[in-house]
Amino acid sequence: MYDPIAKTYDLASSRYTEDIPFYVKEAKKAKGPVLELACGTGRIYLELLKNGVDAYGIDVSGKMLEILKKKAKSEGLKSKIFKKDMRTFKFNKKFDSIIIPFRGFLHMETREDQIKCLKNIRKHLKKGGRLVLNFFDPKMEIISKVKYRWPESKWKVGKDNYSVFDISVFDLVNQKISVVKTLKKNGKIIDKVNFSLCYIFPREFMNLLELCGFKKWKLYGGFNYKLYKKHGSELVWIAYK
Repeated sequence: MYDPIAKTYDLASSRYTEDIPFYVKEAKKAKGPVLELACGTGRIYLELLKNGVDAYGIDVSGKMLEILKKKAKSEGLKSKIFKKDMRTFKFNKKFDSIIIPFRGFLHMETREDQIKCLKNIRKHLKKGGRLVLNFFDPKMEIISKVKYRWPESKWKVGKDNYSVFDISVFDLVNQKISVVKTLKKNGKIIDKVNFSLCYIFPREFMNLLELCGFKKWKLYGGFNYKLYKKHGSELVWIAYK
């Protein structure tokens, strides 16, 4: 679903930097290679390389990976990225850490896919290795509306004015979200894309981790390492093999 928006993806996503210090810090703790799933155009991945991390990356979007390769080459960085699916990827090595930033795991929309992905991740982790990921904390006051228009985000690049907003429709039975994302430049629509993802509650994900063989985990309510209590800006997980 990301191939059609690859060319415009960075216009909005590159503005989000809140998670970068967290993932760089966690990746630098690794004593061996780190694998990023759903690495996209390299918003996190390139920062890992710049900080000396032995980083590998996978994504199912060939168009996104092409952009990442060009960006890495222009900055003199050697990328090790592959077109693979996070449910079925295979490497002849195991990793100290596997990361899934920016809610990438939420594209595992069925319980079957979630279990398949987590078991595959665990298989590729060294003993004591860590899975580090984040996704949003579901808010029932929004989900219960069934259809929700998110506030429009605006910014300026040179003389051009950009804005983006999402309209989300929530499937309360299957815990899926259908999203229409609209990107504008100087008031005119330059991209409009439909995509879908799921939402996962904290206790639900704990059950999934346990089912898939993870021994223990920590849950933070954001990227500041404060333990999750009742609500958080993000659900940030570190799970151990």
